[in-house]
Amino acid sequence: MKNKKIIGIGTDIVNVKRIETIFKKYGDKFLSKNFHELEIVDFKNLPEHKKLGYLAKRFAAKEAIAKALGCGIGENLAFVDIAVTTNEFGAPKVKIDCKKNLDISEYDIHVSLSDDQPFAVAFAVITS
Repeated sequence: MKNKKIIGIGTDIVNVKRIETIFKKYGDKFLSKNFHELEIVDFKNLPEHKKLGYLAKRFAAKEAIAKALGCGIGENLAFVDIAVTTNEFGAPKVKIDCKKNLDISEYDIHVSLSDDQPFAVAFAVITS
């Protein structure tokens, strides 16, 4: 097995109530500006009581991933470029559709998500 090198780590915490306020105000505009199409499909299929936690955890994950990559959200990486979905066992997996000057082809992205109302937290580790 090849030794992995840690490229970066990142963490973020989000108040679920803040996401609720923003979502109630902007609805689908908030979704389309901040979430990947794969996440939006998953979101719309969730039971109502899980939706806000889902959004908050993914919002935190996107921030954590950007911090771990060392680029932040902005010119080279947008929230909608990052999809945090789940594998067949329910563990988070990350897909980045970045068309800008950010070469992440050699990176593996590991994310852990958790929530305990009113907070959601994410931790990301980037390896190569």
